[in-house]
Amino acid sequence: MIKFLIIGVLISALPAQESNRLKLIHADLLENITDENGKAVQYLTGDVKFQKGASTITSENAIYLNGEGIGSFTGNVQMQEEDQVLTSDSLKIDSKNNIVTARGSVNIKDAEYSLKTKLLIFYTETDSGIAKGDVEFIQKGQTINADQIIYKKEANNAASYRAEKNVTIVEEDRIATCGISIYNAISDQSKLLENPLVVQEGQQISGGEIHLQYSQDKLSLLTIPEKAHITYNREGKLSTDSLFQFSDDMTGERLEAFLEDGLLDSVRLEGMATTLYHLFEDSIYQGKNISSGDTITLLFKSDSTDNRNINSIHVVGGARGEYQPDSTAEKIDDSIVYQADTIHYSIPDQQTWLRKDVEIDYQDTELKSGFVNVLWQENLMKASAGPPDLAEPDTSQRPIFSESGREPMRGETITYNLSTGRGKVKLGTTRMDDGYYRGTEIRNQDKKILFVDKGIYTTCNLIDDPHFHFASRRMKMILNNLIIAKPLILYLGGIPLMGLPFAVFPDQSGKRHSGWIMPSYGQNISQGRYLRGLGYFWAVNEFLNSRFSLDFYDKEGVVFQNSNSYFRRYKYSGSFNFRYNRTVASDDISEFFSNPGAVRWSGSWSHSQKLRRNQSLNINGRYYSDSSFNQKLGIHRDTRLNQSAVSNATYSKRWKTWNASISANISETKNLMAKNKINPESIYYQKPNSLGSKIVESTSVFPTLNFRKGQSQLLGRGVYFSYGSSLKNRGQRFHESEALNDSTFIWGNRKTKFDNSWVHNMSLSGSTRLLKYIAIRPSINFREEWISRSFNASGSDTLGKPLNKELVDGFKARHIGNLSLSANTKLYGILPVKIGNLSTIRHTVTPSIGFSYRPDFTEESFGYIKKLEDENGNFYPFDPFSGTLIGATPRGEQKSMSLSIRNLFQAKIGKGENERKIDNLLTWNMSTSYNFAADRYNLAKLRSTFRSGWMKKLNLDFSMTHDFYETEVINGNATRLETIRKSDLGLPLPRIINVNAATGFNISGKRLGLPESTISNDSTETDSSAFPDLMTGGINRPGISRRGINQGDLWNLNISVRYAANRQNPVNPRNTFWMNSRLSLQLTKSWRMQYNARFDLMKKDLVSHDINIHRDLHCWEMNFTWTPSGFGRGFYLRVNVKSPTLRDLKFESRGGRWSGPGIP
Repeated sequence: MIKFLIIGVLISALPAQESNRLKLIHADLLENITDENGKAVQYLTGDVKFQKGASTITSENAIYLNGEGIGSFTGNVQMQEEDQVLTSDSLKIDSKNNIVTARGSVNIKDAEYSLKTKLLIFYTETDSGIAKGDVEFIQKGQTINADQIIYKKEANNAASYRAEKNVTIVEEDRIATCGISIYNAISDQSKLLENPLVVQEGQQISGGEIHLQYSQDKLSLLTIPEKAHITYNREGKLSTDSLFQFSDDMTGERLEAFLEDGLLDSVRLEGMATTLYHLFEDSIYQGKNISSGDTITLLFKSDSTDNRNINSIHVVGGARGEYQPDSTAEKIDDSIVYQADTIHYSIPDQQTWLRKDVEIDYQDTELKSGFVNVLWQENLMKASAGPPDLAEPDTSQRPIFSESGREPMRGETITYNLSTGRGKVKLGTTRMDDGYYRGTEIRNQDKKILFVDKGIYTTCNLIDDPHFHFASRRMKMILNNLIIAKPLILYLGGIPLMGLPFAVFPDQSGKRHSGWIMPSYGQNISQGRYLRGLGYFWAVNEFLNSRFSLDFYDKEGVVFQNSNSYFRRYKYSGSFNFRYNRTVASDDISEFFSNPGAVRWSGSWSHSQKLRRNQSLNINGRYYSDSSFNQKLGIHRDTRLNQSAVSNATYSKRWKTWNASISANISETKNLMAKNKINPESIYYQKPNSLGSKIVESTSVFPTLNFRKGQSQLLGRGVYFSYGSSLKNRGQRFHESEALNDSTFIWGNRKTKFDNSWVHNMSLSGSTRLLKYIAIRPSINFREEWISRSFNASGSDTLGKPLNKELVDGFKARHIGNLSLSANTKLYGILPVKIGNLSTIRHTVTPSIGFSYRPDFTEESFGYIKKLEDENGNFYPFDPFSGTLIGATPRGEQKSMSLSIRNLFQAKIGKGENERKIDNLLTWNMSTSYNFAADRYNLAKLRSTFRSGWMKKLNLDFSMTHDFYETEVINGNATRLETIRKSDLGLPLPRIINVNAATGFNISGKRLGLPESTISNDSTETDSSAFPDLMTGGINRPGISRRGINQGDLWNLNISVRYAANRQNPVNPRNTFWMNSRLSLQLTKSWRMQYNARFDLMKKDLVSHDINIHRDLHCWEMNFTWTPSGFGRGFYLRVNVKSPTLRDLKFESRGGRWSGPGIP
């Protein structure tokens, strides 16, 4: 190795190959060394100075590989190019690649930026670098700290950079942190990634990423494209003087924050935006406001201390919010929930403006409007259809104020105080029950009292121009209590008809309430003119009602009635009633009290109570002072025909687990007409025609005890046992006829008798199957009967009638019972019928056979029947039990076999999705029986029924009875023979003796121009209400049918026909043939007519008919019923208000039967 040592020599020139290579300018000591690879290495010490292009590098020591162009510098290293200075502990320069690597205490200072780091890789050609380890980068008033920064100086002398890991950016009073920060010096934009957070003036802004836009070195726009979140810490006081921290909170999918001079000016949140803002008054915390919407804009303004605070909040699109007052707040003590299309809050003014489709809920109140202004300092809400500056607001947005338990209030403007609960409505309208109220101004004193100026009330829904109304200058409404009006004037079509200086009305909003009952006026022949039903209803409390009413009849006097009812839900209910009648004796009304014609009264009580543990108590009692009370005073026919007074009390108890029950009953039935029937001077006198006839005056049962053990399994499956026991004690008061001679009889004095009995019933039954398909059901029934009194007789006359028959004391028992066995099965068949839409018919046949046996308990072997001997030595049977509480002993042996067959036809119609089933296409049932023990007529009559009801518009019922035995007619009289009626072929040919057939149909026609009503699918359930008279032959009361006409129908015709034929006596057959019809016509939208008629088709006679006309008069209605002929001949015209509340506001005219107080 050759060493060259030169001391104090200035090397002024070295061979230069390129201008950007390192050039040694000076060194105190230079040592050239050739390394083991043969490369020349220069070691320089003392005031080392190199130059690379325009850059100057100085240090205390250096090592330079001339061939490689790489120099390493240590000790006070500095590299400078113009204004840019780099210092570090060590420096390595790769001149060929223009890469500078600085280590330890690296500092770069430039006119535009400065950089501190532990490691810097600097690219001299591009003026860029990579800084690693505790990097601090300062540029444009920003200090960026990170674990690594990659930067590049741009043409505008500013540096773009990418800072990574633990990034902190400090700028004036703003601090930003994130995982990655990317700055573009050309566009002056910065992007913060990985949990970015910006803190400024107590505000913390975060999101998925944050974009910062600068203008003239100041932040002008902050954007968060997703997951935007802002919090803002504020200080305030609670009820104490201590300060507390409160955090406002704002979130949204996207955020834009606009700044002026670096200060926050406004924030725009988009997409499911929400804000939480705390309200203060004189630094005292009042509550918090939570709002949300599609877009929320916040405007900021500096306060007196130059702090930026929220000045206003603007929410647009589906805006919703809730104000939650502090628990210590005095004025507003509950949350306020609101929503609107847009909401604007003014923080300094403490006002809120809500626009379009506004809804505000506070406690039990709700306000809906097109525009609402809330003044929080005054706690006022002012609502209108639109803002004051809107010339033509949408009338559909007029404010509506609702409060729990009250109808909504509508008005032109509504003002409401949230603190006091008082409000005012201009041109307000509201409903109560089925009525409407309107006033030029409606004010409330509290939640129960309203004052109305120039108010009207009507049940007509044309509230602005009603067909009728009551008007008052001043009204006071005490909700759920009274309405007071001064004065009150009735208007009809705008014309005043009558007036009162003041009026008081009850108002209980559908609840029970006290009030007057309006009477009805009429006239009939028997009672004369009358005023009926004038009274008062008194709601004593929530458990008791009382009703008082008075009827005046100018021919019958006065009837006073008092009805009372009491109730306690799930516990008991009952009623007690009193009626009093004082009749007129003469035409002189002055004698009405001093000399009345008759005084009658009645009373009744009913009580039903549920006791604990499945116990109940029911009591009913009635008393009449006059036997003709119902007949004289009954308005309805059923009341007039009721001539008995029944009183009873029943206690019962059930044990569900054991399927057992017990009951006790006491009762009394009194015949109200008994005294008249035995009084020869009465028109109701009933003359006795034989000895021993009875008229019962009253029957008393005290008590009857019943116990029943329901059916339960015994000895495992298939065997069931049940038991019942009944103890009766009965007393009777009666009159029995006595003989004056052989042909004359009179009623004797009242007699009394007392009987009792105890009956036990037991049964065993079973159920099993034979050959898997046949169901077998055997049963045994046993009955044991006890009595303490029975009949006895000394003998018999020659006709077998007992002599000296009397009741004797003494215990007697009787045991009876029967056996039965039944079997049935089911057979199924499918008929592949193809007729139209009909695809399949299913036929189910259920044959049944049963056998029952009961011995003749009147046989001597049982010992129940005695033999009485007449004077000729003939013996006649006598039953001691006949006439007692257990009745006569069953007579005659029964060995009976019953046969029945049931046919059910079902069908399928249509195919695929349109397929539907008809479960009851047709049923056809037949039954008869044969008694092997009967002396004659062993074979019972054959009964059969046929029913088809699968169409709603058509129904068919058919039943027949056939007799198997011959009938012989002798001298015009038919006698049933004991021989079976047969055909020429010797087959049984039963004779039809009874036929009943009924059908009905319902058809209708559609109104032109209106949609047709939907025809429902076939159903197994026929609409029986459409055919009320099929098998009963009843007569409907006249009047418009409540069923009406289906929408779109012009007319509806309902016809039911019933035919009955009795051939029991072939010599004198009896036939009836009735037809009922009802034709309904919807003449116009408002006119409806109905015609009802009943025909006797056998006599070709119109039995009854009536015409009903209904006219809808909007809030009024007219009904006219006219029966031209017959028993019910007459007419009735009524024009009345539809509303039940004012239904007594009416005009009536009557004639004929309709002039009476009720329908007979």
